[in-house]
Amino acid sequence: MSPTMSPTKASLALLTVAACGICACDASSGRVTGGGSAGATNPPVVMITGGAGAASEGPGTGEGGGGASASNGDAGASPGLDAGAGAAAGTGGASTGGQAGHSDDAGAQADAGSTTIRPPPSCTSGLPASIADLAAKSSDDTTSRNTPLGRRYDAVAGHVATTQELAFLHDAHAQPVIPGSTSGLKWKSATVTLYPSGALPVPADVNQHAIGNCDGDTAFASLAYLDPSFIQRIITDNRDGTFTVAMYDPKGQRLAVSLDAQFLFDGGGSIGEVSGKGGVADWATVLEKATMKYIQVFPVVGDIGGIGSEHQTPMFTGAGGSVAFDRGKLSPVELTRVVKAVLAAGKVVSGGFGIEGKALANGFQTVTAHGYAVLPPKTDAFMIAMRNPWGVEPTAKGYDGSTDGVMDIPPAADWAGTIDIRVIDPGDACGPGVTAPYVPPASATRASDVNITELHARGIR
Repeated sequence: MSPTMSPTKASLALLTVAACGICACDASSGRVTGGGSAGATNPPVVMITGGAGAASEGPGTGEGGGGASASNGDAGASPGLDAGAGAAAGTGGASTGGQAGHSDDAGAQADAGSTTIRPPPSCTSGLPASIADLAAKSSDDTTSRNTPLGRRYDAVAGHVATTQELAFLHDAHAQPVIPGSTSGLKWKSATVTLYPSGALPVPADVNQHAIGNCDGDTAFASLAYLDPSFIQRIITDNRDGTFTVAMYDPKGQRLAVSLDAQFLFDGGGSIGEVSGKGGVADWATVLEKATMKYIQVFPVVGDIGGIGSEHQTPMFTGAGGSVAFDRGKLSPVELTRVVKAVLAAGKVVSGGFGIEGKALANGFQTVTAHGYAVLPPKTDAFMIAMRNPWGVEPTAKGYDGSTDGVMDIPPAADWAGTIDIRVIDPGDACGPGVTAPYVPPASATRASDVNITELHARGIR
């Protein structure tokens, strides 16, 4: 999927999810169709707001004083991850040291007795000043006057979740409707290794299989590249086979979404959701399922198959401003300038190709209507780099996993002319910015199982 889509309204009254089916959109006029359905009505998980005290190991959501932590299912002052003083989402009792969370930096903590909590970095919205001369070449600004989550959320910004809907989001064992765009997938319990590549999330942990949400998976990979600690801050492992994810409702208010370790598998026993290498359920699998629960209540898109990167990031980061640069708008030099500048400013960048099967010198081929994470060039000999969320690249002879799906694009006009990109404000994922090329871990470039069945796959192995 290229990096832009626009949502459609959908009823919440137990609708059948209409098939979107493919990861297809265009930087100027993408569309998705479908519906969602309401979920179960079990009691919600609530997070306690509190005064001085210890914060839990989960994502901090209060600004100021320390907060008491709440275990899964405990009653509290307010549902979800409200930005009350010292609120914290945790897995049980308070931790030691009088630590406190911060409203905009989930999991950030202060030393015992400290009265100052360092706020997260602040990323300026829009394009960096260093590329202001190229702003006129951009289009499709998604900044909204109705919600900080951006124009893609305008249609659902007025929806206030009902008690039943909140109960569904907070009940870890309430499963979302299986997306209509998938075929034959069923819920199955799995072992979760949140960070299979090491201490931090990396793009290599994002490998698409059967669900056509390439641009959504691309957004996850971009977040892992830009600010891996952000991903760790928004996911709480409840140590009982369930997870709680810190999100934002369409109005920009804190929201907790809980889920268990049941994920979608095909009839042959292979995971159909995004996963780590070798089909390992990981942080990306958790975030993808949280997305499925979210859009069932707030149908910013009707089906996760086809979700755009600018739909995907705001529900986690709280910011939805973005702009696109359509194919042919930027020269090779300009494209490099934009990518380097916006990544250095901490912004999420997704992209796509307009020509199917265009091959690099090493044989790697492009896939159209498909999203890629846009990264800095490996050296000055290249224009940009683009990572396929499959984690491999198609070639005339099969899939090649030696680069974790990364294509190094030469600085040629014919290549620049086929690439469109979208630049998205990072919100809570704002970090210091990244300028270093992405280097996949060695474990991500070894031969591994390839199980890509989403509709863009070419049936090669």
